[in-house]
Amino acid sequence: MGIAAPQIANMSLQPVIAQKRAENFGVAESAAVIFAAQYEGGEDEPVATDVCSTTDLGNRSWQVTCTEGEGRFVGEVTRAFRLMPEISQEYTNPDRQFAFQTPLQYSHVECPPNDQWGVMWYNEHLKAGNLDACIPSPAWSEARYLESNPDDWLYDLSDHGYGRHPDY
Repeated sequence: MGIAAPQIANMSLQPVIAQKRAENFGVAESAAVIFAAQYEGGEDEPVATDVCSTTDLGNRSWQVTCTEGEGRFVGEVTRAFRLMPEISQEYTNPDRQFAFQTPLQYSHVECPPNDQWGVMWYNEHLKAGNLDACIPSPAWSEARYLESNPDDWLYDLSDHGYGRHPDY
């Protein structure tokens, strides 16, 4: 029995050790989630704390690693988050180059979600039925137009009653 005593003592301590490691992991997890939530989608670059360190992953993506405890009781958690994309006030398509020709006229038909610009198949289908091009998704409403990025447009909407995007 004397030989088994150290192993029994070690086994009896395992739940206490596991509990302390789980407690430290919970504290680190909470710190990482709170840290990421404070900066997610924001404009400010994150600032490291005494518990959390940050790593710039590029393209406004960051990683935060939070640590709690010491030695074999340490709990460490890593989370990733993104900041708000930078919006350049300088238009990045100065030559106004687009992948498709702008339709001459639009019908009353809105482009479907699976062909948001009508360039894949839908506009050709409408022409067969003697209709003009469908209204692209960014032009369905003023809010959608203002949310859209002209760099992602497949053709120019500027001269067709939709005006030039106000940010460019």
